[in-house]
Parts: sequence; structure tokens; C-alpha cells
Amino acid sequence: MARDEDLTGATTASDSGTWFADYSARFAKTAEDTARVGAAAADRWARRSLADSDWTVDTVTADIIADWEEMTPLMGRWLDLWLEALQQPIWGARRRER
Repeated sequence: MARDEDLTGATTASDSGTWFADYSARFAKTAEDTARVGAAAADRWARRSLADSDWTVDTVTADIIADWEEMTPLMGRWLDLWLEALQQPIWGARRRER
């Protein structure tokens, strides 16, 4: 009977390790994508500042909308990762109960 408990614990640890490896990869990919998009937006705004380009309501609004459209999916991915990390202890406890 003790042997079954040991196997259950090992399976749970393996499942947790697999989940954490997958989660870490997705976290790193999201961080990389966020840094890339943020750097591109900062570069675009800096070039405009240095070039004395048009700072009209239309051009600024268009740039803000473009940045918003790029960053919104990233914020959704961060939210998904955060919620998954919060729920993981609950999922792990459910697996151990089985």
C-alpha cells in the first residue's frame, strides 16, 4: 500500500515538472514577444521625436491604435499565464486526490 502512495506522488511530481517546463517556455516566449513589440513601439516613437515628424492628432491616434492592436493580444497571453499559475496548485491538489 505504501508503494501505491509513492507512485502517486511520483506521477504528480512528473506532471508538475512537465507543466512547469511547458509553462516556463510559454512565459519566456511571451516575455520575448513583449520586449520585441515594446522595443519596436519605442523605436517608432523615438524616431518620430528625433525627425520632427508630424505630430497631428491623426498620426498620433493612428500610431496609438496600431500599438494597442499589437499589445492587446500580449496582455491577454500574460493574463492567461497569470491565471494558469494561480490555478495550478488547485489542479495539482485534484490530481493528488485521484
